[in-house]
Amino acid sequence: MRGLLFLFALWASPGVFAQALSELDLKATYAYNFAALTQWPPATRTSFNFCVYGDNGLADAMRRLEGKALHGRSVVVARLGALTAIRDCDLLYVGKDEAPTLGRIADLLGDAPVLTVSDATPPQPAAILIVPEGQRLAFEIDVERSRRAGLKPGAALLGLARNLRRP
Repeated sequence: MRGLLFLFALWASPGVFAQALSELDLKATYAYNFAALTQWPPATRTSFNFCVYGDNGLADAMRRLEGKALHGRSVVVARLGALTAIRDCDLLYVGKDEAPTLGRIADLLGDAPVLTVSDATPPQPAAILIVPEGQRLAFEIDVERSRRAGLKPGAALLGLARNLRRP
């Protein structure tokens, strides 16, 4: 519930939080809340793995999430230099510089329960896209892509999305 309130506060009051948090910190916070407000299949790992591919600054911002509890597991953050370990991720953030690889990433993941997030220009084959909207950040959710991965975005998350992409 605290995560929902914080996410709503970020969404509703961008000017206040934009001064306190950098854009990278906001994206890291959004990613954490996306994961918190999503229903996941039963876990097989003791850690909840946040992976970042193609945005070193965001990986640094996500480091502050390490050790936090998420769905009964401890958050671990990894910066990926290659796609070989993407199935070990729970949340995979793909930076806009790596947007051309999103189609390949989607193929490699198949129906693996990995929440893909990106800040690339829509449309992109990611479950959640973070997009600029004036002076704030908004997000779009691809409901079908999430469903194929066995993930279910919660009603609160769906209600905050700027746009829902459905089949």
